[in-house]
Amino acid sequence: MAWWLWLLVLVVVWCCAGVVAVLWRLWATRPLIDAPGPPTLPIIGNILQFRELPLTVRMLRDLYDQYGDLTRFYIGPVLVLMVVHPDDVQHIMLTSKMVDRDPFLCYAIRTFLGDGLLSVNGRQWKTHRKLINPTFHSELLEGFLEAFHEGGLYLSERLARTGGATVEVHPPAAVAALRAISSTLIRVNPDVILPGPMPEEEVSTALCNAMSSIQTIMMRPWLQSKLLMRLTSTGRGVFDYVQILQDQIMQCIAMRSAAIKERSPKKHLNLLEALVKPGGQTMLPVSEVRDELVNVVMAGTETAAVSICFVLALLALHPEWQDAAHKELRDVFGEGDDYLRAASLADLHSLRVLESIIKETLRIFPTVPVISRVASEDLRLPRGRVLVPKGTVLLLVPNLTQRLPQFHPDPLRFDPSRFLDGRRGEEHACSYLPFGLGARSCEGTQYARLQLKVFLAEILRRFRFLPHSRWEDLEDTSVSISLHTMEPIRVSCVPLNPSGT
Repeated sequence: MAWWLWLLVLVVVWCCAGVVAVLWRLWATRPLIDAPGPPTLPIIGNILQFRELPLTVRMLRDLYDQYGDLTRFYIGPVLVLMVVHPDDVQHIMLTSKMVDRDPFLCYAIRTFLGDGLLSVNGRQWKTHRKLINPTFHSELLEGFLEAFHEGGLYLSERLARTGGATVEVHPPAAVAALRAISSTLIRVNPDVILPGPMPEEEVSTALCNAMSSIQTIMMRPWLQSKLLMRLTSTGRGVFDYVQILQDQIMQCIAMRSAAIKERSPKKHLNLLEALVKPGGQTMLPVSEVRDELVNVVMAGTETAAVSICFVLALLALHPEWQDAAHKELRDVFGEGDDYLRAASLADLHSLRVLESIIKETLRIFPTVPVISRVASEDLRLPRGRVLVPKGTVLLLVPNLTQRLPQFHPDPLRFDPSRFLDGRRGEEHACSYLPFGLGARSCEGTQYARLQLKVFLAEILRRFRFLPHSRWEDLEDTSVSISLHTMEPIRVSCVPLNPSGT
């Protein structure tokens, strides 16, 4: 064998030995915690336990059933602690004021969506949050009602096209939500933001693929490269959609930059106005302005569409609550020609049954199934007095916390009466967290609630929904930024007459 070949073999062997030595040292010095969990293997930890993708809520539920409120596992040398009980959730999200998300999730989101509220940490996150929070001010919400009404009409028109046949809800709901965000937070014609002639199904597929791809990147470290992700058909599809969306967003930024300076300052600005001033001055680097708008558009579109899917599926499976919603809508909107008028804030405040239906849906099927935090310091959790080492990834699971029977009796029963008249039973203050809690809770909570209420008020006055997806189908969900069923949610839409009867 030639000398250079021996040298090459020697270099490869020493490199492999060096990598193994580094990995072994990382494993030997991994943080330890006094909490139960599955057996680990040296260096790789519990990676093999999550070898099958997608990662599902059922997998997390099995860990909880076996190990309890605190479950530890390792992704390589990285310690992950799954936290379920509200006492510990409260200490992490409210008492300790920990706001940084784990770097695995942030990197995966950043791969597709860039630097926005979903993916940045530390001082950068604080800067973004300070700029964006005022754009969701309650005084702006009434001005959004018309756009929400238009979005509800768009969704109703798409559902009416089915003629009562079974339909997949996510595609038209996603485009309706995207149109509403364009008209409210960015305040441009929706046709400027919508990716040209792309069909609803392609928009929906791109959103769903983005969620699954983010999970894949987190669980498959060798795919943490845009180049490698582009080698997959799913990755290429997501990147193509995001590129189209980025180009459309840049058009909006250019339009805002070319605007004439406002003659009278506004008390409250929409998102685009807050980030870009007339003349082109931006409050963040232009790339971050673009990424922040993409983050808000993608997250707002996806969470609204998923929530609508679950609400309609549950109402189809529980006709008694659908009847209650229809009765309330007739009581509030009256009969005859006035029944289909645009909802006012007073109308929406009167829709207590519909609001309770939304809240109960988000309790059983929270749109955000997991919330991650990184322990920025050693932390002692009150329940069990467990010392959590600095650097631990804390995985909070609303999908489990909100189903604890000691706080929500008979937790798998769809019972919106839990939330009627402010009645929520004996639950803990942190046993219900569909929009998160604390400093890093969803900044668009009130926006999302109002949008859902308007959309549902519009379509429920026009249709009765019959089931196609079973309860078991709704429970078969994957874990990513948003909750997704393994099979698309479908319902049948039966048109009602104008009086709603």
